[in-house]
Amino acid sequence: MHLRTIMTIVFCISATAPMLLFWLWPHSWFLDNKKDEVKEYHHVLSNSLAAELSQYHRQLTSNFEAVIGHIRHKDSRHVTEAILDGFDIRHLCVAEYETGKVLDSYQTNAPACPAQIPEERLTWMKSQLGDQRETVVVTPVTNTELNGNVIFSLYRKANRLFVGAVSTDYVISIGKRIRFGELGHAAIFDQAGKVFSHPNPQWEKNSKDLSKMPVHQRMMRNETGIEVFHSMVFGQEMVAGYTHVPNTGWIVMVSQPVLELESEVAAFKYTTFTIMAMGMGLAVLLAYLASKLFTVPLQQMIEAMKRIGNGELRAYEQIKQSLLQPTEFEDAKEAIKIMAMRLQENIDTISRHAYLDGITGLPNRECFKVLAQEQIESLHLSGARGAILFLDLDGFKQVNDVYGHRSGDDLLKGFADKIHLYCGNEMKRRAYGADNAVSILPARLGGDEFVVFLGNIRDVEMVVEFAEGLFKKVFGKFKLHNGINLQVSGSVGGALFPHHGSDFDELLRLADIAMYKAKNSGKGRFCLHQEGDELTIKPPQTVEGV
Repeated sequence: MHLRTIMTIVFCISATAPMLLFWLWPHSWFLDNKKDEVKEYHHVLSNSLAAELSQYHRQLTSNFEAVIGHIRHKDSRHVTEAILDGFDIRHLCVAEYETGKVLDSYQTNAPACPAQIPEERLTWMKSQLGDQRETVVVTPVTNTELNGNVIFSLYRKANRLFVGAVSTDYVISIGKRIRFGELGHAAIFDQAGKVFSHPNPQWEKNSKDLSKMPVHQRMMRNETGIEVFHSMVFGQEMVAGYTHVPNTGWIVMVSQPVLELESEVAAFKYTTFTIMAMGMGLAVLLAYLASKLFTVPLQQMIEAMKRIGNGELRAYEQIKQSLLQPTEFEDAKEAIKIMAMRLQENIDTISRHAYLDGITGLPNRECFKVLAQEQIESLHLSGARGAILFLDLDGFKQVNDVYGHRSGDDLLKGFADKIHLYCGNEMKRRAYGADNAVSILPARLGGDEFVVFLGNIRDVEMVVEFAEGLFKKVFGKFKLHNGINLQVSGSVGGALFPHHGSDFDELLRLADIAMYKAKNSGKGRFCLHQEGDELTIKPPQTVEGV
């Protein structure tokens, strides 16, 4: 059967059958179906918000405990206030538990703590804590004169009460991100049924108490589900998905007016019916014209996709266009072009990820091994010498534990930038001939371990000089994204080719052993492997660890 005949039959059936179904199916079916879709969508949104809020709550409590640990161990006030600022804790008050007298105050850009916690608030805080000690308790939303709406993080240790005034701005911002349709929104409530985030700014400002509403009472019992209710704010029925935030008592609700759904269904039915009615009259004519217009470009596209599948990624350029072709064919050609370009991008990305470290941009372990093997084979043929240096940052784990993994990544990136610059400068400085110029290849093996391959070296003194340069120009001061300055040292081990080993794995193993010898000898040192032992060489200025 020819394409023209098939298209005529299909066009006619497609134009008439849906119209009959529309006449038979009632409007309520479409509305109910739309409600089911929206309910599921709202449910997913509310669960997603709840997960994000739960994570925020965990991080808030854990960081608050960390701050208290800093205070109790009399750590740097700068570090303590930096952590407070990271979680928008306006200030932290250390007070006597019984009297509420404030003994110390920590803050960044917010007002300092009052000299005395008011008696009424102190009693309320004690009731929130109950019998819990050495456990962070997060209170419902409270309006304060100093900081506006806040939630308090409370912690009792012996006769000390630690009070953190946490801004609600972050929770509000999470709720404000959800906007859809004309009036679709998200609302967040605390464990007492008071408003955290809401499209009604007055309710948000006054932390309106909605705990008496039936739907809120169900939510406060940690129930999760879908509800249709009458909104006092919008004056109409709303469909909402709601859930609770684990371990917080907080509540998330995602709502949308039912009227919006009815309008969407009506508009959909009207538009679809109009299009199908027009299609019925033009079905035969379109089938005839389309059979001519579609066959040639379709065949060209099929051929182009086959060639793209065989690796000819620019085959889309062979697809011809004419003024009579529908726009969809132009879109299809553009889609094939985009697909081919994305395939090329994916190939490039896969290749890049396979050989480069994602954080530092340096060659990764596998790439370094391939390149170093090539260098070693070249050195074998030329009879030249080389070396592998194994670098390890001293105290890197402490950076992650104290300042977070983002700071650790910043440190690794900064270290990689400095070692890349240093190696480039050294290659320029030591380029003493086109055939025997020194080659220097840095890489990151993983964690805080880096490695450098030196090729075409003259003697061991060049290796020692290069290692000493690492301590002078690479290790040292680093500034992280949060303004924290660190003094970073490291330990370096080295092994020579071919004196210590003639293959990559053996050289890397010996350099690793020498590095641990340097670390065990007091850190901030360089050790070069020797037969049966390692030679410890102390740099000109030993750099202390983090």
